[in-house]
Amino acid sequence: MFAKVQDHDNLIRDMQSKAVLNTDKAGLQDYLQKREQAKKELSEKVETKQRLAKIEEEMSEIKNLLREIAASRSCN
Repeated sequence: MFAKVQDHDNLIRDMQSKAVLNTDKAGLQDYLQKREQAKKELSEKVETKQRLAKIEEEMSEIKNLLREIAASRSCN
């Protein structure tokens, strides 16, 4: 059995457990969509940081190879 919570249209009280329950399904859907979007954005940020770190590592490797080439040419 449920009872409406006074002054709150979207809340009901379960009389057996005394829990207050939210019945706003649109609000729940909105929250779930926002949470999923936030997870996706965080995942994209992590992926972008990983790509940037990889590019920086590769650029450093290229610079070292160019230095080696320049050093070997100056010795000849």
